[in-house]
Amino acid sequence: MSEESIPTTECRVCRVDVPAGTFCGLCGCHLTPRKFEGPDWLRIRNFGAAPGEGLFSPALLSSLFPHLAHRGAFRMALGAMLVLLAAFALLRMPAALIAVAVLGLPTLFVIYLREADAFRDLSARVLAITIVLGLVLGVGFALLGGAVVRSSGRALGVGLSGSALLTEGLLMPLGGAVLMLVPAFVVRLMGPPTRESLEGFMIGALGALMFTAAAMLTRLIPQLQTGLAGGAPLSFYLVEAGIRGIAVPLITAATGGLIGASLWFTRPQTKKDHRPGVVRLVLVGFAVAILGLSIALGMVDLSRSRQWLMLALYAVVAFVAVLLLRVSLHLALLHEAHDEIAADEPVLCENCGHVVPDMAFCPACGVAARAASRSSRTQRRTTRPQRADADGDGDQ
Repeated sequence: MSEESIPTTECRVCRVDVPAGTFCGLCGCHLTPRKFEGPDWLRIRNFGAAPGEGLFSPALLSSLFPHLAHRGAFRMALGAMLVLLAAFALLRMPAALIAVAVLGLPTLFVIYLREADAFRDLSARVLAITIVLGLVLGVGFALLGGAVVRSSGRALGVGLSGSALLTEGLLMPLGGAVLMLVPAFVVRLMGPPTRESLEGFMIGALGALMFTAAAMLTRLIPQLQTGLAGGAPLSFYLVEAGIRGIAVPLITAATGGLIGASLWFTRPQTKKDHRPGVVRLVLVGFAVAILGLSIALGMVDLSRSRQWLMLALYAVVAFVAVLLLRVSLHLALLHEAHDEIAADEPVLCENCGHVVPDMAFCPACGVAARAASRSSRTQRRTTRPQRADADGDGDQ
C-alpha cells in the first residue's frame, strides 16, 4: 500500500492529515460530526472495543470480555451458566448450586484469558502470582471473618449491636475490598514489561475473582452440614443464585478490573500536557464508587431485609458496576498510549474485517487497535494483506 493510494483528510479534532474514512485513525473521533455524539473525547455512539455498539449499550459480553472480536461461544456459555443456576435452585441442590455460583464466572473468565492470548502476552509468573495471591488471601479472609462472627456469639436473625454492625457491616467488607485488590498492586509493583489498560483489567479482574471465589467457597461449604440443604424455602435458593452466582462476581470483576486498568493506563507522549491524570482519576473514582455501594449493600444485608429486595439492590449495583467498567475501558482505549503508527502499511481489522491503514484506531469501525491482544496485532502485522494485481499476482 503506497502513500499515493491512500486518500487523506484533515481530522477536525486533532488537526492532522489522516487516511480518509469514518473515524480518525489517530484520535478515534468521527471525521464528520454526528448528532447525539456528545463530546469528542467521549464518543458515546461507538464503544472502543466493539463495532456497532454504543457506549451505553447494555452489552455485558463486550464489557466483561473486551479483547474478543467474536463472542458467540461466550454468550452460549454464559447462558448455560444461568440455566444451571436456575435449575439447581429450583431443584434445591445446594452443593451443585454453590459449585456453579462460586466457580461459574471465574472459570469463564479464565477461558476468556486463554482466548484473549493472555497466556502468551503475559508471563506465567504474573498469572500464577495473581491467581495464588487471590486464592490465599480469599481463604484467609474467610477464615478470619468466620472467627470474628463466631466470637460475637451472634445467631442468625439476632439483632446486631453497634460494635458488631461496625465490624461486620463496615470494617470486614472494607478489608475484603482492599485485599481483593492486592494481587493487581503486587503485579504492578513488580514492573510489568508492558502496560496496556486491557491487560491491567485482566490482572485486576482475575485477582479479584479468585479472591471472591475462594472466600465464598470457604464460607459456603461448611453450611452444607448445618442445615442449608433442608428446610430453606425456594425463594432462598433463587435469591442466593442471583446474588452469589451473578451479582457478586460481576461487581467483583468490575471493581478489580477498574483498578487494574487504572494502574496500567499510560498517556501518550503527545498528550502528556493534556490533563494526564484525569482518565486515571475517573477510573479510580468509579472503582471507589462501586466499593462504596458494595459496602452499603453489606450493611443493608446484615439488617435482614427482604430477600427479593436484596436481590433487586444487588442487581442494580451490578448493573451500575458493569456500566462504569464499560465507560472506563472505553476512556482508557481512547486516551492511552498506542502502538507505533504505520499509516502507509495495511492491516486487517479483526473486528470489522476491512483492510485499513495500521493506526491506533480502525478508520472503518473506530475500534481501538489495543482492543485486540498483542499477539493478534503482531501476527496481523507480520502477515499483512497483499494487494492483488489485475493478472492475479500479488503487489510486491
